[in-house]
Amino acid sequence: MSQDRSPTWSLTESMVRHALLIPFFAWGHLRPECALAVTLVRKFTDLVISFLCEVDFVQRAKDEMLRQCASDEERTTLLSRIRVIAYGNPQPQLTPELITMLMQMDPRHLNSPTLESCADAVEIVGKLMGERVFLDKIGADWGPVGAVPKLVIADVMMGNVILPVKEKYDVWVFLWWIGNTASFTRMYAPMKHGGRVEGYASECEALFADEEKRNGRSFGDIARDLWIRDHRVPGDIVKLAGLPPYFQWEDFPQQFWFPTIYSSLAVGGKVVDAADGFMMTTLEELETEAHKDMIQWARPRRVLCLGPQLPPALLSEDSAAAGEALAKLDVNYHAPPANTAANGHANEDLNGHPNGKDDAAPEGVANGDVHAEAKVANEHVNGATNGVNGDANGSSHGGTVDPAIAFLDKALASHGPGSALYISFGSVFFPPEKHAKLLFETLLTLEKPMPFVMTMSRGSLPEELQAALQASGRGLVVPWAPQQAVLSHPGLGWMLTHCGGGGTFESLSSGVPVIGWPFMGDQPQHALWVSQVLDTGFDLVQVRTGVPLPALRGDLAAGGTPVVGTEDAIREELRGVLESAQGKDGVRKRENAKRVRELILQGVGKGGSAERALGELEFIL
Repeated sequence: MSQDRSPTWSLTESMVRHALLIPFFAWGHLRPECALAVTLVRKFTDLVISFLCEVDFVQRAKDEMLRQCASDEERTTLLSRIRVIAYGNPQPQLTPELITMLMQMDPRHLNSPTLESCADAVEIVGKLMGERVFLDKIGADWGPVGAVPKLVIADVMMGNVILPVKEKYDVWVFLWWIGNTASFTRMYAPMKHGGRVEGYASECEALFADEEKRNGRSFGDIARDLWIRDHRVPGDIVKLAGLPPYFQWEDFPQQFWFPTIYSSLAVGGKVVDAADGFMMTTLEELETEAHKDMIQWARPRRVLCLGPQLPPALLSEDSAAAGEALAKLDVNYHAPPANTAANGHANEDLNGHPNGKDDAAPEGVANGDVHAEAKVANEHVNGATNGVNGDANGSSHGGTVDPAIAFLDKALASHGPGSALYISFGSVFFPPEKHAKLLFETLLTLEKPMPFVMTMSRGSLPEELQAALQASGRGLVVPWAPQQAVLSHPGLGWMLTHCGGGGTFESLSSGVPVIGWPFMGDQPQHALWVSQVLDTGFDLVQVRTGVPLPALRGDLAAGGTPVVGTEDAIREELRGVLESAQGKDGVRKRENAKRVRELILQGVGKGGSAERALGELEFIL
């Protein structure tokens, strides 16, 4: 294609502004980053965003952006200024065999996304910076928008794209983090602030090079072991602003390790050093101490707390009323990829080269009009696009209520408000079978019933548990549920979760207390935060399988709480926590969760701290 074609599109005769947004494909990252794109074009009415998305996830991204709007007018004015540009190659299905192979790889040679996909993204950035016309990986034709990007917002996991872009182009780079501030500090701050990245990669290399210290371990084993216990941490105690101290091995609560964690530090540390600023999904008022501490170690770079990125209807007093309608438009991350080459909300208006429009999709959506959003969702439920809650999810195109929502409706009618439990470990994590069995047995034998919905995206329940569950009528297991709508349901009282960033902020924004069962990464800090600081949940200890060492809870003088880990200990803890959730402790934590929700509503509302933080981008754009 000729590179000297004249521009084929312009927004208006006036000047426009242009920014790039580069998300990470994992749903816990991609979903709030889709919402962030809508937030930005809503705030800056002359802004165009080129949203670089891996080819497998383009349609899911578009569907999720659709949910972030609330009227026909907003869908036209906002989504027409977000260009979802496909790059990279289709990913292989993540089978158990592939997972096993990946776990055994040398983490220095494992990159996610792949280096080939990252190189493709960098090439596209070059074309955007050069205002060239090009085809993306699904055949969409893109042209200049009338302005060169000045700002790149990227997920911290996209280091192999960010670093070459920052080196080559004169742009501002802001990193997006999906967790709380304390978890970011734990990963990327200097050691004196409780961070772990400083010297991590070089220490791994040094240990591997020393045959005696290597002691027959692979490089991956060394990377994992140093994550668990770094000899440079005084007394094995991690001290982070805004969190109580804890033992460093508590960051490895389960025998679960992703080799990509190594690159998130080895490459991510370089990305953090190169960044001009940071965007957080938290709020200053939720983490006052952690925020002040990060400002100190990150200065002179800006730290912007933009708050949870969720549909406007879920950040309103009418969220419960809008929940069921939004459930019908929710995006199933596990659904087969749609035919993205034939469907695009931004391509027609921004390119001047229509590549197909989905006439069945809802006609629009606009922030601030909660009732309009619910109305649009209800009116267009029969037009849900591929990748949106449909037959594969247990719902149908005839307006049938999602099975999880239907179950919660029955729980509300039979047991009252706040009676039910939602269990989700995300799309990657799941407890050992014996622990899952103990959880089910405990739930099915509680004196006071606690009806529950559990998502199980991988595997299946043993036949005896399926039979017991069906006979009890107390629970429902589904491969997928519309989580944000579930959390808004008046019948829901608690969420049992691995405490990923997305679920943590979705539950807090819904005023739902949690029971934390973390696995890895930023999850232990979130579980500690909600249970010990916000007092909006519990943090399970006896279910830990990571290392046979105590947790820094209870009697600190006695060395904390031993992790016994026997079936009796786990059963006792589960029953104690679930019964406490139904008792006075649960009432207190639920009230605290409601107060946190009110803080979030104020923070993301008009004139709130999130709006003020967003306004700091004005001088950059």
